[in-house]
Amino acid sequence: MEQGRVLIISDSPDRRSFLEYHVGSHGLLPVWYPNIMSAKKAVRCDTFTMVIVDLAIPIEPKLSLLRDSMEQQPEALVISIGKLEYLKKTELLSSLSSVVSVSSINSIPELLGESQAIVSQDDGLG
Repeated sequence: MEQGRVLIISDSPDRRSFLEYHVGSHGLLPVWYPNIMSAKKAVRCDTFTMVIVDLAIPIEPKLSLLRDSMEQQPEALVISIGKLEYLKKTELLSSLSSVVSVSSINSIPELLGESQAIVSQDDGLG
């Protein structure tokens, strides 16, 4: 079975290292891009099992990247880290219902474990 590739978009080296470590520890292959321009190109040109967006940027560019990820990677789990309360309050994610949004990067290890279980069940392995 091919190793699942996880696209990590983070503008913080420390947070990106945290994400890379946990993605790798779940048997997935982390692939990272430090900015939106390169990430959008990767989303259009490559295939990923999961897309993790962790950017401390204004909300509109982040939403644009999330939309592109969902359109170009319909089978991938798309995760947005941060600004959860703002997104809920303004209902900006209502049009992006399949995006999983978490308030803290610390939620990612548990979420990765849950996601692996779901993928394994879908593959008939779990």
